Amino acid sequence: MTGYDLSPLAASWKRSLRARNLSANTQRIYTRAIDAFAEFLLTYEPEPTDDGETPRPAPADLEEIHREHVEAYVTDLMERTSPGNAHQHFRSLRTFFGWLVDEEELMRSPMRTMKPPKVNEPEVPIIPEPDLKALLATCKGTGFMDRRDRALLLMFLDTGGRLSEVIDRRQAALDLDVNVLHVMGKGGRERPLPFGRTTAQAMDRYLRAAGKYLGRGLEPLDPLWFSYKRRDAFQIWGMEHMLRRRCAEAGIERVHPHQFRHSFAHSWKVNGGNEDALMRIMGWRSREMLSRYGASAGEARARLQHQELSPGDRLR
Repeated sequence: MTGYDLSPLAASWKRSLRARNLSANTQRIYTRAIDAFAEFLLTYEPEPTDDGETPRPAPADLEEIHREHVEAYVTDLMERTSPGNAHQHFRSLRTFFGWLVDEEELMRSPMRTMKPPKVNEPEVPIIPEPDLKALLATCKGTGFMDRRDRALLLMFLDTGGRLSEVIDRRQAALDLDVNVLHVMGKGGRERPLPFGRTTAQAMDRYLRAAGKYLGRGLEPLDPLWFSYKRRDAFQIWGMEHMLRRRCAEAGIERVHPHQFRHSFAHSWKVNGGNEDALMRIMGWRSREMLSRYGASAGEARARLQHQELSPGDRLR
């Protein structure tokens, strides 16, 4: 028996997401979740439970989609992938069913009383300073790839930007006169990412190298980052591949892009940076994020601050 085909409504939702001008990364997350759930419903075959109860059959139409179907999908995701991935799909599907209610396709969402799967988030390690220096040392050359990779590494380290925010940019988003990269964050909120003189110099050298490599001047609507072989827009997966290669050259453990964001937050805190300014730079609205980012180095920061504020030392 073939389940209900959700793909036509999924296509309408995707058009709605584009009309709302959400970030490219947010659209990718939502699209991946609804496409996977639609495929799940088409092939859904309920299995008898251990207690002998008859499970709810596959839905034949939209109104028959029940929380039991969503629960089965989320459970399958947790078993095949991870609780974190299942949690992300859960949030995306909840938004989708809310849209269906707003569009009067459904009277009420099948997820209205559901709770998201619990996720115990691991502490993301910061990148040790010797490893950062070793990474940058692998791209000291003057060719296009070395110039690009050094600028990329410094941009992530110096701004704390998310992977999609930094990569999915055009030339017009960069302002080297005031050292700012304009990005589109979560919820379609724009914000400027400031960076320092060292990063500005690396960007200037990269852009000059890119122009020579392409054999033409750069235009405002060109991608900010260019791939080496295809000479078109550098993709998110390209950043991960570059990091894997550079880490191997540096002889260090593999570094993931998101670690730069945590390392930025740690560096800001350990050097006494203002928390409100950090929230603006990182694009946070909840102060809860202040304790989450750079948490793996929290004890080290506490020890450093204790050295400065020790009550015993102050009595000497």
